[in-house]
Amino acid sequence: MKLTYPYENKPSKSFGTILTASFWIDIDSPAGHLPFLFLFDTGADVTSLPTSSAKKLGIDLDKCPQVPMGGYEGTTIYVYKSQIKISFNNILFAIPCVFNPNEEVPILLGRAGILDRFTIVMDGKRKMIIFKEI
Repeated sequence: MKLTYPYENKPSKSFGTILTASFWIDIDSPAGHLPFLFLFDTGADVTSLPTSSAKKLGIDLDKCPQVPMGGYEGTTIYVYKSQIKISFNNILFAIPCVFNPNEEVPILLGRAGILDRFTIVMDGKRKMIIFKEI
């Protein structure tokens, strides 16, 4: 399996235009597959979604352990540890995730459960990211 996504040009007030890899991924839920727009973040340990997403996905946060998580800026917040099943090219598999109480943060696709499953090529010349199943 090989999936290719184009980079997007995102404006930055401080750095001009930055190439960004974001794409839609379906997540399994009791209501079927629901599409979410993920930002691929090579610096994120784990996939992160806002807590409001949990209910849509049929995940009871009261049953999820709260764990501390450090951010880039050096702060620590408590997030809900869980897992989700994502569909890449109609192949469904589970990855670990956290649900973040800060609803302002973007939905991130982190490294856990992804880097050990795919060879990832970030091709700046062709402006695309390629996921090839190992």
